[in-house]
Amino acid sequence: MVSLVVLFWVFIILFGIIGAMRGWSKEVLVTSSLVMGLFLNAILGNYVAVYQNLLTGEPPATQFVLLALPLLLLAFAGYQSPRLTALQGKLARERIEGILLGLVIGLLNGYLLVGSLLFYFHATGYPTALITAPAEGSELAAQLQGMMAFMPPALLTIPYVYFAVAAISILIIVVFV
Repeated sequence: MVSLVVLFWVFIILFGIIGAMRGWSKEVLVTSSLVMGLFLNAILGNYVAVYQNLLTGEPPATQFVLLALPLLLLAFAGYQSPRLTALQGKLARERIEGILLGLVIGLLNGYLLVGSLLFYFHATGYPTALITAPAEGSELAAQLQGMMAFMPPALLTIPYVYFAVAAISILIIVVFV
């Protein structure tokens, strides 16, 4: 049995490797998609009464799906990005730098996606039999509880998510326009 902490780090490393293979320019688009997903969840959760009622009135598994679905759909859309042929000549000259930057941004994307999913899973009380919650009072439970304060949905609350959206929008304009 693998602990959730180890699984979390394995997925982040996997996303870093994927980022290094895909390149930094495509990974920036994924980052923007993930930030938009977190933005959407923050806006819906704080300002849309129907969504708030769904989150409080539904069983935990449905709550998890409602929280995770926008993020997963936007992540999928970000990873299905088109080929960026306008930057190909520039990227060929910066191969090592591009791989390292892709690795770093891929690690960030893994943190944003897997960290958010783990946060939502923890917040809904581990609503599946496939993954069990750590025993109350155990070292793993304390470690997971400590990690939750540093997960993206806990850090990118309103108004900080607004700044993240602005920053990623400026980055996309500077890089791609």
